[in-house]
This record gives sequence, structure tokens and C-alpha cells, in this order.
Amino acid sequence: MKFLRCSIFSLTLAIIYVYAQAQTTALTGNKELQNNLQQARELESNGDLNGALSIYNKTATAYWVNGKLTEARDIFLNAASVAERLGNQNALKIIYNNLGMVNVDLERYTEAITYFEKCLAINRAQRNKAETTSTLINLANTYKELEKYPKALENAEQANAIALEINDAKLLRNTYSLLAEIHEALGNSDKSAEYFSLYTAFSRKIQREEQLKKEAEAQKIVEEAKGQLDVIKTEKQLTEKELNEKQRILETVKDSLDRVEQLTQEQKLQIDLLNKENALREAKIKNQILVRNIFIVVIAATLGMLGLITHYYLQKKRSNEELARQKAMVEAKSQELMQALQQIEKQNRDITSSINYAQRIQQALLPTYDQLISYIPNAFIMFRPREIVSGDFYWFAAYGGQGIAANKQNRQMIALPHIPENEFGFLIAAVDCTGHGVPGAFMSMIGLNLLDVLVRSGLTQPNLILNELHKQVRYLLKQENNDSRDGMDMALLRIHGDGRTIDYAGAKNPLIYITNNDCQIIKGDPYPIGGLQKEEKREFTLHTFTIDSPTSLYLFSDGYIDQFGGPENLKFTSKRFKELLQSIHHQPMIVQQEQLETTLDHWIGSDNTQIDDVLVIGLQLSAKPFNLNS
Repeated sequence: MKFLRCSIFSLTLAIIYVYAQAQTTALTGNKELQNNLQQARELESNGDLNGALSIYNKTATAYWVNGKLTEARDIFLNAASVAERLGNQNALKIIYNNLGMVNVDLERYTEAITYFEKCLAINRAQRNKAETTSTLINLANTYKELEKYPKALENAEQANAIALEINDAKLLRNTYSLLAEIHEALGNSDKSAEYFSLYTAFSRKIQREEQLKKEAEAQKIVEEAKGQLDVIKTEKQLTEKELNEKQRILETVKDSLDRVEQLTQEQKLQIDLLNKENALREAKIKNQILVRNIFIVVIAATLGMLGLITHYYLQKKRSNEELARQKAMVEAKSQELMQALQQIEKQNRDITSSINYAQRIQQALLPTYDQLISYIPNAFIMFRPREIVSGDFYWFAAYGGQGIAANKQNRQMIALPHIPENEFGFLIAAVDCTGHGVPGAFMSMIGLNLLDVLVRSGLTQPNLILNELHKQVRYLLKQENNDSRDGMDMALLRIHGDGRTIDYAGAKNPLIYITNNDCQIIKGDPYPIGGLQKEEKREFTLHTFTIDSPTSLYLFSDGYIDQFGGPENLKFTSKRFKELLQSIHHQPMIVQQEQLETTLDHWIGSDNTQIDDVLVIGLQLSAKPFNLNS
């Protein structure tokens, strides 16, 4: 039984729960909890109502978590009294919700309904539609426990209407699950199956949205990493450009110095000529002054030139060092990002490799098409997993008395001692497990193994096989102690050795057969193998019929029917699928498979993707006994 807390206060409840857990693990008795209660009463007497309310809530929650339900209820009542005096409506609705949950745990369902109704009144007054929906679900569950199914249905339908209004997928999933259980208890199998299908659809939708969110987050990380790498590359290019510009400036300065030196030499020649002219007219003292001045100019020019060269040399050296440092940083960051990308790619390769290996294991466990046509020559298996591994699987096995089994040559047959020597039969199943991909593949391994074990133990009647398979799945998945809905839908067919008598039993999956252009469908029982079971004992129905002329039979999962596509992007639907089979049934089975494949590809088109595993099995019987000697 699943009850919901008010969603807006989930964080508050989580904090109180953690606090209570810490208290519970730290205490070996009630002494500290009693001290807390005494402290709360003193705070209440002193007028500190907020402090008293906080301690009452924490202490009540500690008792609740510790399994002391009566004490928890009494303390929550104290907390409710304080909250009423404060006029704290938010605290009151939390406490009323907790009192409802505690009374449910105490199996005092009438009192639980009283407090859930109080919580509902506050939520409606606050116009909080999400929490109103959660409280209505709690009320519906409580009425269901009292077996007051009309009241439970009334509250569940109100919750569903509000969930549809606010378009809350998770609340819709919970209301559809609850409606399926209530209608199942009321004996409305069709309505129960309809709501369970909606529950399954919303569960898959939520799973897909969560998966898409995870993929988007992973893609965002990769794009950010690529963006950082592009920024680093851009910074590197800018740094190199800056260095080249500084190099160009330095070369320009050097050229200027060369020109200055050339001009200085020309001036020196002119001065020498002038000195020679003046030497004739000037005295030796003037000549000495001139020589001294020339030396001063030359030395000053030389020192200036050396200073400039030294300055630009040091500046270039510092620039080179800075560039080398930045280049090393860029290379280090690039290396780190490349290593991170390589790690992500390696993880993806490892995961894909593991799933591919799982696919090889799954394919090895499935029986082969060659084995099928050794018994039924005109047959096909259209098997198209949505991902690498599949939650859909097919299974078949031939069985017979030990005398028949001893005469077979290239066939696999299960020899059953308790079956008459000349009796022979052929079992074949199309199975759709909960989920797809890796989770569905795990369930398919369980189903394959159980079918082999049950038939080898002597079970050959389809409905008895489904009955026992249901028990084994619930036992293996411990579903007696949890609310797991994992299981499988199945259509199981037995063809007797005369080739005319056919037995069928189905867990939700139907059988279609066509004789003389007359198309018939036999529906399976409206509940799955495994998952939730409210009835005392689950038994599946056996359908037996005979054929007098060539007949085409089809077993299938819901993947083909539920596929979206076409011009209006709608489901393929069971009606369209039945019409397709009727239009192609007269053709050889291998041609029928090609037409089914082509039709599905055109339906999906380029704008859609396959949403589920697809499995269709076709058999064409001639209404003649099996020929075991060929």
C-alpha cells in the first residue's frame, strides 16, 4: 500500500527524519526522549510555543521511526494542540498528515481518514493542487484498506482529475495505478486493464524523460569541455600573435639603430673634412676641442645604442619566458581535457562492449529459426529489439514420449517419461517483459530459464505453465514483500501432434488466427505474470480449438501496435495490425515477414524512432499430423 506525503513539505519531513534517525541510533532507551518531552512542556508553559512545537515534532518522529507508534501518535496530538494555538496552518497540515500515516500503521483506518480529511481541508483552502492530490490519494488508499471501494474510487477519481489539470506526470502515474487496483477489486477487469496501461505508459514516459535528461547533461558536459578547449586554443593563438608583434617592433628598432649608425659615420666624415679645412685656418687648440667633441658624441651615441639594444633584448627574453610559461599551461590544460574526453569515450566503449556481449549471450540462449522450421516449415520470427538487448523474447520447445524422442535426428526434443510413447506436442511463446534494454533483458533471462525448467518438470498445458510461472516470478523477485510490478505479458500456444488441436493461454497478450479468410482473435487474461496480486489465487484460462484447413496463427508483443508514426504521428493500433495480417496471410510466411518489416519502417519514417521492442511470430499449419521422420 502506497501513501503520499504533502510534497511542499517533503524537505521539512526529510530533515526531521534525519534528526530522528540520529537520535534513534544514539539512544539505547527512552531517557533522552523523555528529557526532550519535559523540555517541550517547559517551553510550552513559558510561552515559547514555536520552540515547544519543534521539539514535539522531532520527538514524535523519533518514536515513529523507532516503531513506537502509540507514543508517536500521542506526541503528535500535543504538537497539533500547540500548532492550533499558534494558528500555524502549514505546521497543522504536516501534523494531520503524519497523524493519518501513524494511524494507518496502527491499522486505525477510521481515525486516519479523520486526520487526512483535516489535512485535505487546509490544502484546499490554500489552493495547493499538488498537495490536495497527494492527500486524496492517501484517503483513497485508506478507504481501499477498509474495502469501501466506492469511496476509494470517488477520492481516486478526484485526485486523477486534479493531476490531469496540473499535468503532473508522477501524480498521474500514481492515480492510474490506484484506479487500476480499485477497479480490479470491484471486478471491473477492462477498466483495471485500461488504467494499468495508462500507468505503464506514464511510467515509461517518466523513465524516458529521466533518461533524456541524463543524456542532455552528459552532452552538456562534453560541449563545455570542447568549449574550454576552443578558448584555450584561441588564447594560445592570441599569445603567439602578441609575441610576433613584439618581434616585429624589435626588428624595426634594430633597423632604426643601423640607420642612426650610418648617419653618424657620414657626419664624422663631414666633420673630418671640416677639420681639415679649418686646420689651415684654426689653431691647434680649436682642433683639439673639435676632436674632444667628436669623441663625446661618438661615445654618447654608442652608449645610447647599447642601452637600447640591451633594453629590447631583455624585453624579448621576458616575452619569450612568458610565452613559454603560457604555452606550457595551455598544453597542460589541453592534455587534461583530452584525458577527460578519452576517459568518457573509454567508458562509453566499455559500456557498449558489455551490452554487446550481453546481446551475444541472450541470442545464444534463444532457440534458432532453423530449429523452428524443422517442425513448422512455413513460419517466421520478426524480432527487432529497440536497443542492443531486448525485453521481448520468443521461446519454443517440442516434447514427446521417450520412444519418439529416441527416433529424432536433427531436432531438439524434451523427452518426458510420463507422456505416452507416441504422444507429441509443440509449445511456442511470445513474451514481453517489463521494460526494455538491459533491465528487460534480465527479466527475459528469468523467463527463458523458468519456461525450460517447467516444461522439463512435466508441465505441458499452457494455462498450468502460466500459473506456475506467475508463482515463480513473484517468488524470485520477492514481490510478496514489496510493491514491485515487474513481470511479463505472454501468449503461449500448444500444438498437438495431430496438427489440428491447439491450446492457448495468454497473460494480456492475444492470439490471432486466420482460416479461410476468417480472422479470429482470442484475448488473454487481463493480468500479467508476476507483479501486483490482490486476488487470493491467480489462475489463467485455457482456450482449445481445432482446425480443419490450412490456418495462419500469429503471436506478438505490443511493440508493433504501440509504435508511433504515419502522417499524423499516431499509434499503429491493433485494428490496423489485424487488417494488415488479414491482407497478407495467404502469402508465404517469409514474404509476410518482409511486408511486416517494410510496413513498420514506412510507418516510423525519418521523424520518429522505435519506442519499444518488437516481436511477431507467424505460423502456418496445414491441419495435418507432424511429420517427425522428415
